[in-house]
Amino acid sequence: MAGNLGGGPGRLQSVRSSSPAESAAQPGPGQDLNRHLPALRSALLQQRRFRIEQLADLRTASPDDPAQEEVVETLRRGARIALGGIEAALARIDRGAYGTCVQCAAPIPVERLEILPAVDLCMTCQRPTP
Repeated sequence: MAGNLGGGPGRLQSVRSSSPAESAAQPGPGQDLNRHLPALRSALLQQRRFRIEQLADLRTASPDDPAQEEVVETLRRGARIALGGIEAALARIDRGAYGTCVQCAAPIPVERLEILPAVDLCMTCQRPTP
């Protein structure tokens, strides 16, 4: 089984420039996303590879007791859900809809996408309603 069955790779350290002069002249939200799109796509592809490998490792896992089998099945389910979100994000990139909340159509900040490249909701829609 893979050693890292948790969050996996894909978190971008930083794709923004750190130059104060460049920060002052930042383009608008859509242009900013376009500038970061290659790195975000790359992160999603890396995450997809990780999840596919993780599922392959979990397919060969054969726990001896029911409690371990339950854990392995939970990991499989989580990996399939994560892979589905990654595939959906890649499809949104292909359609030109990436970076837009699927619920309210608001732009999702690049900083949020850098942390969670497969995210499909803005922070407002992500928050649970009381």
